Amino acid sequence: MKPLLLIVAFSYLLITNLYGQEGTIANPVLTWADEFDGTGAPNPTKWDRPEYNRRNNANGPDGFWSKEDSYLDGNGNLIIRVRKIDNKNDDTDAFDYSVGALRTKGKFEQLYGKYEIRCQLPTQPGWWVAFWMMQGNVGRVGDGGIDGSEVDIMEGFGWTGKINNAIHYDGYGADHKSKEYNKVYPDVREGFHTYSMEWTPEMYLFFIDGKEVWRTTGGGVCTHAGYVKVTGEISTEDWAITQWWANNPATATYPDSFVVDYVRVYNIGNFTDTTTNVKVQPLDDLKLYPNPVNESLFVNWPSRVENELLATISIVNAMGQVKKSFQKVENNSSLLVDDLERGVYLLKIEQNGKQTNHRFIKE
Repeated sequence: MKPLLLIVAFSYLLITNLYGQEGTIANPVLTWADEFDGTGAPNPTKWDRPEYNRRNNANGPDGFWSKEDSYLDGNGNLIIRVRKIDNKNDDTDAFDYSVGALRTKGKFEQLYGKYEIRCQLPTQPGWWVAFWMMQGNVGRVGDGGIDGSEVDIMEGFGWTGKINNAIHYDGYGADHKSKEYNKVYPDVREGFHTYSMEWTPEMYLFFIDGKEVWRTTGGGVCTHAGYVKVTGEISTEDWAITQWWANNPATATYPDSFVVDYVRVYNIGNFTDTTTNVKVQPLDDLKLYPNPVNESLFVNWPSRVENELLATISIVNAMGQVKKSFQKVENNSSLLVDDLERGVYLLKIEQNGKQTNHRFIKE
């Protein structure tokens, strides 16, 4: 039987007060898994298999995602294969490349949790493999990573022991930003290893074989659910075939395989996504500024609201917890929020028996 691991570090302060020395929470709840038993195509109720020209190169062979290059081997493993194929489009390349890819898009998404893969890296240069997530709308520019992040739980290679962890946000164009960490692990190319990421409202924590290797808030921890991906990729563009990334596929012997033992997802707590589950009922003319905010948040409500009526204001985090409250607040008041953690919050205003919710971002 495949071992089930313990789970998740929460935040730096909470770890020392609430959790064990390993920074993990006992008794995680398994919410989704694939053990890859059987043969043939992966379970279609769990996985979508994208198929298109993933890495187009105007000056050389392209790298396609193809369904036939992801399959079960009958020994409890998923195989993500790369191979050299005949030219697949109308350009003049002598050949192209094909590789497999899976994703749970449209099948399974989750907000926060532990995301884990046990796998064996490929052996040949020229391509890279990944276990990653798409959270919220990473293509949207603004709000940093809070409204959408690409989280690369692991990116590995067939020619080096380097493992790359990264978070991307604010789209993939001119506004794109990222934070990343990478390191060469001498034994990682031998046999199977476990890679996991623990996503809480406060932090992303990355692990290899149960040992924490990196923690970050990225561009702000995302507050929207995400789906997972298991992929191979190959490109013949100059940036990809260097010694800093995949190296040159021209030196490889294909086919080559990325072997996956299992993918598991755990729930680590009863969290509430206030950005999607709470109905925001703004007053048309309410002014809340600056937003995003660092120190003081100014509140000005519409002139048609009776200014002499005082308001009760609460600030609620992404877990639905009241972090601050203010009584008898006058119009045009300043609320001190510099002690809040970075993230998305709701400002709940109660006045004259009515309540409205307004979202703001603490930088």
